Amino acid sequence: MQDYCITKLIGLENVIVSNVVETDTHLEIFIETKPCHQSCPQCGERTRSIHDYRLQKIRDVKFREMYTYLVLKKRRYKCTSCGKRFYERYPFLERYQRHTIRVLQALLIKVRTANFKEVAKELGLGHSTVIRWFDRYYTYENHSLPQILAIDEFKGTTEKGKYQCVIGDPRGFKVFDVIQDRKLSTLKDYFRSLPTHRVQMVVMDMWQPYKILAQQLFQNPIIIVDKFHYARHNFWALERVRKRVQKSFQDKDRKSMKKLRFLLHKPKEKLTTREQELLQYYLELSPDLKKAYQVKEVFKKWMTQSNEHNVRLNLEQLYQAIDESGLDEYQYMKRTFKSWEKEIINSFMYPYTNGYLEGINNKIKVIKRMSYGIRNFQRLRNKVLCSLI
Repeated sequence: MQDYCITKLIGLENVIVSNVVETDTHLEIFIETKPCHQSCPQCGERTRSIHDYRLQKIRDVKFREMYTYLVLKKRRYKCTSCGKRFYERYPFLERYQRHTIRVLQALLIKVRTANFKEVAKELGLGHSTVIRWFDRYYTYENHSLPQILAIDEFKGTTEKGKYQCVIGDPRGFKVFDVIQDRKLSTLKDYFRSLPTHRVQMVVMDMWQPYKILAQQLFQNPIIIVDKFHYARHNFWALERVRKRVQKSFQDKDRKSMKKLRFLLHKPKEKLTTREQELLQYYLELSPDLKKAYQVKEVFKKWMTQSNEHNVRLNLEQLYQAIDESGLDEYQYMKRTFKSWEKEIINSFMYPYTNGYLEGINNKIKVIKRMSYGIRNFQRLRNKVLCSLI
């Protein structure tokens, strides 16, 4: 009964614990098994003839927060038919390994949430051993695409390039794969190996190769531009006007305008009385700044009050407001909107954005930061997918 309780405590069945040695740094648990009939790996005959013994020190998972080793009295048998010598097989130890199977299992679980160095320290393994096991057991292959495909890039900085792409399903909130770079040729090669006929919609930012890819490889997809990526053009244009006009302000007004620039972007209905007075003061200092603010309000009306029925009409009113302002800073925004007009209008027709992938990109940055960067692309891809899938 006592032996049973001990083996149950350490989580090993059918072993006999003969001794436990505790040092300042680790535990050594001496174990052995009962002799039994074994099948010869060469001729298949069963034998119980023992040839010899040897002690093997095996790394195990921590016990009582101490590094633990199993000192196994390893038995070698001799086949009475063909003379073959062979070692006994153990359910907790793979052949030719010096670590128990549950060390590997613990590693594969911990590596999903921690970096390689922390896992190596926790399990008492070498850093290179953890990486080697990770590369061996974590491999992913993608063979499908969702009906609604979202694509975005993140800064991975691997040996394959500065930027990598991540694709996913914004409706099912699922990551499908990570692609080695965002070049059009690479993306075409990748998607040609997959069944693209299922893809009905593609959600993207305003990166032209994504648009070309969707038009050429998918069957008449509905292309949707993420709202954030075109809404920021209005912010950029207003900021360029502010930076230009404040150069002509007196020193005091220029410095105050820089500090209070948030008033230009804050919703009008949320301004306090004092903030309204300050905003009006600065708008009176520059006619161009006042015109830019008016365009910004028209843009806000278009964003908040448009729907699938009036979005095109409201967009034409925005174009008209930009033309009437005569501001060069807004012309780039207008040209961009003209180039992506159909895709921008689609964003009001369908409730899909790249918000989910932007969140995934943030998680990828955390994974990279925890690992102090991962230069090997396949390793980075597998680390991202094992942490997110």
